[in-house]
Amino acid sequence: MQTSIKRRFSRGLLISGNYTWSKALGAYSDDQTFARIDRNDHFFYAPQNFDRRHNLSINWVYELPKPTRNKYLGYIANNWQLSGVYHYQTGAPYSIGFSVSGYGNQNLTGSPTEGARIVLLGSPGSGHSSDPYKQFDVTVFQAPSVGSKGLESGRNYLTLPPLNNWDLSLSKRFVFGEHYKFEARLDAFNALNHTQFNGINTTANFASPGSTVITNLANSTTNLNGFGAINSIRPPRNLQWMLRFEF
Repeated sequence: MQTSIKRRFSRGLLISGNYTWSKALGAYSDDQTFARIDRNDHFFYAPQNFDRRHNLSINWVYELPKPTRNKYLGYIANNWQLSGVYHYQTGAPYSIGFSVSGYGNQNLTGSPTEGARIVLLGSPGSGHSSDPYKQFDVTVFQAPSVGSKGLESGRNYLTLPPLNNWDLSLSKRFVFGEHYKFEARLDAFNALNHTQFNGINTTANFASPGSTVITNLANSTTNLNGFGAINSIRPPRNLQWMLRFEF
């Protein structure tokens, strides 16, 4: 579903916005070169890797009122413009992976290609939170047991933190006669310097099959990037200064 609004330029203000709601579901997020012969596709049917449920973008341009008609004061006080873009987007879906010391697919499922899945003992939550060391409930996971069929849990049942960003620009135009214009512009990307998480350690380490003891849990002192913790963030505020001469 898509919708858009637009306010045409009037009284120095232009605003437009777009919103998209979508839901991409499927058994696989990419093309497959083989056909499955079992009847367990419902364990694979889930939000696709590229699913972004909500996508909102708003942009505006505002020409500030001219406070003076004086020619010389106008060089400083007139012809200022403020513009910006706001963007919100739901994070990508993801699943929890695991590692059992000394055990691979062959040991757990008997297959060199078909892997086991981590066991869910409860709801892990949405997949993101304000706690950088605990983006989901880390107590609800268990390592798969030997003899796994790879159907312990679904896929893409969590969601990465959303994008929530403001970009702003402030510009000043100088007009010299009829043919010459000079513009000074300051752009601020992530203008509010909002810390935005975009990567999580999603691999739980276990010492043995069937264990509920995770050996690489994150904490704020000795394992900052452990299981469940943020391991990457989007760029901080960046400033760009531009000068342009037109003739």
